[in-house]
Amino acid sequence: MIRDLLVHVDASRAGRRRVQFAADLAVRTGARLSGIHVTPPAEVPPRYEPRRIAQVAADLSSQLALDAQAAATAFSEEATGRLADACWFEAEGDVAQGISNRSRYGDLVILEQYEWQASPETHPLRNAHSVVLRCGRPVLVVPALVQSSSLARIAVAWDGSREAVRAVHDAWPLFCQSQTIQIVVMIPPSAADNEVDAERLLAHLAKHGVGIEADVVRIKTEEEHDSLRKHLEQGRYDLLVMGLLAPPVVRIYLRRTLPVRSRVGENPGACFPLAQDQARAVL
Repeated sequence: MIRDLLVHVDASRAGRRRVQFAADLAVRTGARLSGIHVTPPAEVPPRYEPRRIAQVAADLSSQLALDAQAAATAFSEEATGRLADACWFEAEGDVAQGISNRSRYGDLVILEQYEWQASPETHPLRNAHSVVLRCGRPVLVVPALVQSSSLARIAVAWDGSREAVRAVHDAWPLFCQSQTIQIVVMIPPSAADNEVDAERLLAHLAKHGVGIEADVVRIKTEEEHDSLRKHLEQGRYDLLVMGLLAPPVVRIYLRRTLPVRSRVGENPGACFPLAQDQARAVL
């Protein structure tokens, strides 16, 4: 059951689209929507001469203040008018930590796929990755061009691991809105019990009245990542639910996000952990 949604909002057009998506989801689930903007410290790039650092820092601070104001305006225009109980929060400091602190009181955190607090040199991990590793809550990672989606067609990347189990059960409220759920199992040559395990998950879903058209897709392959990526590209799912080896977290991805790799650095363009539990909006 989702009763509290938290969405991170920035001043970009992607931030506004993210609020629109979150508001639509809040309406469908009956949840309260909270928005948050975290203003990071003004970090002056090292290329400036020492005599210019103070002025550059002041200019950056002014721009960050304008960004915070624009984010608050976007949330007010897209959410407050539709949801009487919508809440707005602002914080300062490390962006990922600020989001994680507020997420303690939420059922689902909605973030954008490629947001960075600052340059990769000083912050090597994207905000979504950092939040997933810190917050302990389910995280829904959405693409910049996210649009409202019914989440009617859901894929579950299933291997029976602790991370996958956590992801499935954290995504339960979203399953209840779906029309079709496909359990996708990658079967390496040495595996022998995946079919039984997938069938048990299917039965578990049925007992809870989830997935009227749930079924299992088994793909025999030695290249799990490539095979899963190809299947997702062809399946046009609204949501991918999968686990990732990391501290307890959940991830959720939306359509058009890039496939996730299991090891950081394996694919710099991929969206990394939403956590042990994860889903794809590209929930």
